[in-house]
Amino acid sequence: MLQHAMVDAERMMEGLLDKLNTKRGLNNLKPLSVTKSLRPVRGTYNLTAEEIERHREEIVRIEAERDKCAACSGVCHKTGSSRGMIPSVTDEGGRFGVCYSVCEHEQRRHEQVRIERLFQAAKVPYRYKDTTFADYRKTAANRAAVKAARWMVTAENGGLFLHGVRGAGKTMLAAIIANERAKAGKSVLFSSVPDLLADIKATFGKGSTEEVTRAIRTVPMLILDDLGAEKMSSWVGEELFGIVNHRYNECLPTLITSNYGGKELVEHLKDPQTGDSVAGERIVSRIYGMCEPIRMDTVDWRMKEVG
Repeated sequence: MLQHAMVDAERMMEGLLDKLNTKRGLNNLKPLSVTKSLRPVRGTYNLTAEEIERHREEIVRIEAERDKCAACSGVCHKTGSSRGMIPSVTDEGGRFGVCYSVCEHEQRRHEQVRIERLFQAAKVPYRYKDTTFADYRKTAANRAAVKAARWMVTAENGGLFLHGVRGAGKTMLAAIIANERAKAGKSVLFSSVPDLLADIKATFGKGSTEEVTRAIRTVPMLILDDLGAEKMSSWVGEELFGIVNHRYNECLPTLITSNYGGKELVEHLKDPQTGDSVAGERIVSRIYGMCEPIRMDTVDWRMKEVG
């Protein structure tokens, strides 16, 4: 309150001074000047009074910059002077200094850039790249799924398993969640399961397989679209289990869509060579353990347009 009052008083003084100097300039008189009142240092630092006075303006500027950071919504990397960096006063040894740390918004932005660099095929389909909840056709049949999807936008744990007939809007709803989280500056990886597996295979022999699989397992939000569309093999089963098991254990937000329900999915995930269903049972068990299953039964909107 006091600081704001002092700033307002200084601005009023500067305005009056400008008017006076305009008149003095017309009469060829030397402009007037005043010494600004010293703004208070609000923080507590292990600095001598002399050191604080010597660096008062710098300290006040840093404190003002930190106020901006506290109110920032994550756009400073585009418009701010600090570009995602938070300044701090250091007082080691009683000497004034400045250090910078990366803000949480910038950390998330860097993480998203890293994720996008690692994956070539994994991304929100172009058809849905700008889609929002306002574009989604809501019905009585999908009301529960839409409500859960809105929750997933800000979820820090848990997940959703959207399953049901093709054309029910599962992929579109999953893409909307990814878009909304991205707009909020939150890291998200969206991929169809076949594309994700293709990205992993593309790293073979390049030395980046571990980095890619670790990113999939640890990304703050993972959206696996169309589970069941992949060509099953023992390797696919191992990869899928490794992903869902890690995210289940770490309680990381995960959204999965599929045309198959639980029992159908177990059947699809059988080892094609041995017919063993153990891998599928373990994968589906983890999915149901970390995700709220919601069945989406409705007409195929894509085929309805054809008809």
